[in-house]
Formats: sequence, C-alpha cells, structure tokens
Amino acid sequence: MTLSDPEKLVHYVQSLSGFEFYETIDGNYDHIGATVADAILQANNKYSIHVKPRVNRILAQYPEARTTSSVLRLLNVIPTTEFLDWRGEDRAERFRQVLDLFAAEEIELEANLRAWLAKEANLPKLRSIKGIGPKTIDYFKILVGVSTSAIDRHLLNFLALAGLAPCSYLDAQTIINAAADILSINRAYFDHSIWQFMSKRAGSKKGECHSHVG
Repeated sequence: MTLSDPEKLVHYVQSLSGFEFYETIDGNYDHIGATVADAILQANNKYSIHVKPRVNRILAQYPEARTTSSVLRLLNVIPTTEFLDWRGEDRAERFRQVLDLFAAEEIELEANLRAWLAKEANLPKLRSIKGIGPKTIDYFKILVGVSTSAIDRHLLNFLALAGLAPCSYLDAQTIINAAADILSINRAYFDHSIWQFMSKRAGSKKGECHSHVG
C-alpha cells in the first residue's frame, strides 16, 4: 500500500528514538505588545538569546500594554526602539505598522486578533507590510493559540530528512498539519517538536535561529 506524504512523515517521526513531543509553547501572552514583538523580532534571530528575553522584559516592564491602543499611547511617550529594546529601525517600523493596522481593524485584544486571522480576506492586509510573509502570519496564529504550523528552514529540512520534497509553502504546511492530526497532537506543538529536534540536531551554533524572513 502506498503511503501518503503525511503518513510517510508519521512513520519517520515514529522511527526516531530521540524525537520528543512538546506540549507547551511560547505565546498566548494576553498582551498585544508582547505578541507583536515576538512575531516581528523572531525572523532571522536567535530566539532564546535575542527574542524571548525582550518579550519577557515587555511583559514585566509594560504590563499595561496588553491592548493595541495602550501600546500606541505608550509609543507616543517613548520610542519604539526603547519599547522593544532593539536598535534596528526596520523592525521598529514594522512593529509600529502592525499596530497601526490592528488599530485600523479595531483589533484590541489577542482574542480579536485570533478571530481576525481566521478570516482569509484579512491576511493580505498583514502581508502588505514589508517583511511579513506567510510564515510570520502563521507564527502570529500560533502565538494567539491557533493549531497550525509555521514553515521555516528547520521544518523544511526535517521534511527532506523524511524523504519528502513539498513544492510550496502550503504543500509543506499541509503535510505537517495532516501528520499532526494523524498523531493526535496539536499542530503548533508538532511544529515546535520538529523545531526543537532539528535545533538540537544542528547544534547550538546553528540551531537557534527560529526562521527565515517572512
């Protein structure tokens, strides 16, 4: 019997003695400032070194910045680079553009964002911001509790190890999400489990970068 690509991936995962299924991930901050910061800073950065400490700092130092309007009010008082503790103006500008979009779309809370992201017609609005591609959009979804995967180089390399060669981002995501469903695991947790496996496999020097651009 010929196996489907998701079934092939499941068989590969089950053949790995060192593969660990994680049941917790970062996100669900109930804090728009932290959520947008996480999503904007994660691409091409070492997550544990450059992103997570800044997210934790925002949660601790600006607990009131949990709504879009409260973050924007704060940014009228301090520079975005100070809020993010980030020197790069490009990320700071992207952060502000996302918040301006959320304000225009009347997204105040993570629950609003989750509902907004569920509507396909809304996604091109986020894609129109320079530097935001399908991966970052799916990462936003994961941060607010949606069960899906966000395809980066670690996940693509893992599919290659399993002998699979998806022809597109969506094809790769479909395979990983379907495999998660077969395994009866939350798709976002399966994404994270693969990422952790590949991160450890690559070694500390290469393994910490969470994603490619977009």
